[in-house]
This record gives sequence, structure tokens and C-alpha cells, in this order.
Amino acid sequence: MIKTGRLLALASALAVGLPAAAYADGFQSYKVCGGLNFSTCAAVSINVVGSSVTVRVWNLSGNGAATYGVGSTVAANTVFNGIGFYNTGGVSAVSGTLQTTGPVRAGDTPSGWGLQNNATLGFSVDWKTISPGKGGANGIASGCAAIPTNIEVWQNPCTGNLGNTADYVTFSFQISGTWDPTTSDVVLRGINPVSGSSTECWTGNSPNGAPSTCTTVTPEPVTMSLLATGLAGMGGAGFLRRRKQKQTA
Repeated sequence: MIKTGRLLALASALAVGLPAAAYADGFQSYKVCGGLNFSTCAAVSINVVGSSVTVRVWNLSGNGAATYGVGSTVAANTVFNGIGFYNTGGVSAVSGTLQTTGPVRAGDTPSGWGLQNNATLGFSVDWKTISPGKGGANGIASGCAAIPTNIEVWQNPCTGNLGNTADYVTFSFQISGTWDPTTSDVVLRGINPVSGSSTECWTGNSPNGAPSTCTTVTPEPVTMSLLATGLAGMGGAGFLRRRKQKQTA
């Protein structure tokens, strides 16, 4: 009788835990500097919950306060005009679902970005968001440098506080398939709107075998707070709460 009661309790506990595992796929954050033709810096986070994906991007080019001085040595006028993920397990983005929000330069009205699957721009990625404009128009600029006024840009502030999600440019969209972002790599594409030169920074070996061009920057406590936010979205808060209850029982 006692064994039966314990088995029922165990089964109930597993049943309670199943929904969180089914609806929350994962969280990953990156804080990187580097590039193919010239260097840039960025903070990127991705949160996958079921079929909903949220990607946040902060252009840290020139932002030494947020990159332990590394950002002060890179091209501060870099404008990101593309972002993509690879090693995604073959998921597909649902066309027409992309929403772009975030801070913009005073007086500007940048457009939203486009979303594609299995596109190629230098190398293949499973999906990518690409600014439809030329010369950095509608791209993501760093507030650490003056950007030509003849283009419209999203613009992150030049501060060291990465804990405020409102200061990120946010991409939200839907996917079909299952995506664990902890196994994926990200590629950032940037342009110098004055010279027209471009760069690519990818966190892992590219699909065609080229080595990574990004170096991970040592995380700060505020970056860890973003990780905590992602864990909360994955049901991590529930896990910690149950663990605490078990310890006090």
C-alpha cells in the first residue's frame, strides 16, 4: 500500500513537470566581438517557447563600458543589416509573422525587417532577418558613433546596462518544428555606411567550414540577469521554487 502511494505520488509529480518541458524549448545568450573584414561587438539573446521565438539584439560597437574595453577598439559606426542562426535542427520560420520593435534614433522611422528560410548571404543559414534597405538603412546602429543622417536606423543607447530589455531591438516570430537554441550559432552582418564595406561575425564554424570570426566576451552580472530571465521563461523559476520547498520540508 505504501509502495502504491509512493508510485502514485511520483506519477503525479512527473505529470506536473511535463507541461513546462513541452512548451519551453530553451534560451541562449551571446556577447561577442569580431568580424571578417572589420570587427564589431554585439549582445544577442534568443528565447524559444513552443512555436514562439524572441530574439533581442544590442549593437555594442564602440561601447567599451559593456565589453570590458573591447568595444572601444572596434568600428563604432557599424550598422547591423542582417542576422541569422544556423545549426537550428531544420526549423522553419512562418512567413509573415515577424515583428520588429525597439529604440530608434531621434527623428527616424526605420522599417521592419524581412524574414527568410534557408537563405544564402555569404553562406547558408536556416533562417535570417535582413534589412531591406541599402547602405545600412533600417539597420541597427550603436549610439556610440555618429551615423549618416540620410538613412533611417534603429539605435541602441551607448551605455553599459544590458539588463533593460527595452533598449534592445527585438524580433518576434513563429516557427514550425522544434528548436533548441542552446545548440545553435548566430551570424551578425554589418556594414560601414560611409565606406560601404561589410563584415560578418559568426559564433561557430560556418556551414561551409570557415572558422568562427567572433570571440566571446566575458559575461557581466547584468548579462547573467538576462540568462535568469530566459530560465524563468523555460520554467526554471518553477524548478528553483520546488527545490527550495524540498529543502525546507
